[in-house]
Amino acid sequence: MKPYSLDLRAKILAAYLQKEGSIRQLAQRFKVSARFVWDLIHRFRSSGNYVPKPHGGGNPSRINPSQHEIIIALVKKYPDATLKELCTHFEEQCQVTPSKSSMHRVLDKLKLTRKKRPSMRLSVTRRISKPSAKLIKRK
Repeated sequence: MKPYSLDLRAKILAAYLQKEGSIRQLAQRFKVSARFVWDLIHRFRSSGNYVPKPHGGGNPSRINPSQHEIIIALVKKYPDATLKELCTHFEEQCQVTPSKSSMHRVLDKLKLTRKKRPSMRLSVTRRISKPSAKLIKRK
């Protein structure tokens, strides 16, 4: 989600400093949450700044960029391996247990393809609709 614009933040602060309403009234007037208005005022009072904070960055990946070569070698060695199998092989080599989604993101980043699912036998029974079947009406 994008942060609110500096223009909107300035308008909310100006309205608050000119005592045009309470925090809740300003939130309704500018169609934002009361918590946002309170946080904005608190940040302005403590630091004198109302600019949004930069993005925190999220959690770091368990698979370091230095370990990408290991994954490339694993995909070459086991081209039919599923994500779960690749995670198991990676754990055996690096003693780090990545999630399937983490492994998928790294494979996508490295533009490596893999088999999507284990191979399955063909179905023995075939489903065929009979065009000559009659509808039975209930009374």
